[in-house]
Amino acid sequence: MPKTLSFFVLLFSLTISAKGQAFQGGVAGGLVGSQVAGDTYSGFHKPGAYAAFWVRLSVSEKSGFQTEISYFQKGSRHNPDVKKPDDIFYLMRLGYIEMPFLYQYHTKNKLTIEAGPSLSFLLHNYEEVDYVEFVDGDYNLINPSIMIGFGYEITEHLSANFRTVNSLSSIRHDEVTGAVHRFFDHGQYNDCLLLFLSYKF
Repeated sequence: MPKTLSFFVLLFSLTISAKGQAFQGGVAGGLVGSQVAGDTYSGFHKPGAYAAFWVRLSVSEKSGFQTEISYFQKGSRHNPDVKKPDDIFYLMRLGYIEMPFLYQYHTKNKLTIEAGPSLSFLLHNYEEVDYVEFVDGDYNLINPSIMIGFGYEITEHLSANFRTVNSLSSIRHDEVTGAVHRFFDHGQYNDCLLLFLSYKF
């Protein structure tokens, strides 16, 4: 945690001093819809929150790189349906510090297209089955992901943004029912839809 906190302070300092230079800085916040591939349920039914500080380096008039540090809530939720055989209540809450590195391309019509890798560092986890906490889950502390998204410039300082965030490796060590294969790994994977506003200082 001390190293993570130090990075957070450094990134915030850069956002404050970035104005008027090749670097730009800002803050962002929004809502997350998430699911876990491999938990036998489907649908982005788990709501969450997202909040970030970001720093952007422009390399040309139309392109640049952005990195950020954010708090990112992920997980899965399944509500029981008495009309169906599957009437189990399930809840997984995962909280991460997320650190992406994105390439951004700015079009002429105020749109920004972005993509890049990201690392998630697990802060806390909670799992519940039929309203009883499940304490035996063995989660990975670090989880790599890929981010793809776009943004629209509302004003000079404010933009509306959308991203998809998908795990590249399993979020847990232990074997679970319904585990799936993805790329070179086997297990469960975070899949998220993120809608947020970003403010440039």
